Amino acid sequence: MKNLPIADLISEQLEENSDQAEQDLVRRCQSGDAHALEQIVRQYQNQVYNLAYGMLGNPEDAQDLTQDVFLTVWNKIRQFKFKSRFSTWLYRVATNLCINEKNRQRRRQTSPMEMDDSQAWIPIDTVTPEREVLLAEQQEILQSALAQLKDKHRTILVLREMEDLSYDELSEVLGCSVGRVKSRLHEARIALRKVLQQKDR
Repeated sequence: MKNLPIADLISEQLEENSDQAEQDLVRRCQSGDAHALEQIVRQYQNQVYNLAYGMLGNPEDAQDLTQDVFLTVWNKIRQFKFKSRFSTWLYRVATNLCINEKNRQRRRQTSPMEMDDSQAWIPIDTVTPEREVLLAEQQEILQSALAQLKDKHRTILVLREMEDLSYDELSEVLGCSVGRVKSRLHEARIALRKVLQQKDR
């Protein structure tokens, strides 16, 4: 038995129970249980929406893409083989759909990151009222800056800084080594810093 403090043991057990419950939920969904999909949607819809908004910069597009993500999950969930966490697989699905949508926007020759001035990017359920005004202004600046980055830089920044994925999770979602993840994240932060500095001039 691991020689860990009681609090750590309890935390570890709760995490194992949570992982098992999620696996059971996914298996039910794989067997065609629509109620299981509804539970997955409730559990992850905010994270998926925030990712889509961070990538696309438009609330309507983000809402539509969120629905597309869960429709894709329903259609392709049997492809999930439990070799990674379900959330990692879900982020990979969402990221790929975001990239595809941005490519479609470019082909339509419309602005791929059109800003909606009435609603800056603010993660759902993470902002207290007293911080909202300041954060809204900061997020509008950030979203505008993200719009000017390459797709690969914007993607990794949204996943790491806004969705708080670990290096290992980023490696799985993006399909590259942890070393490449760190290198690309470093490049992305430099690129974002340059854009923000230009805005300050």
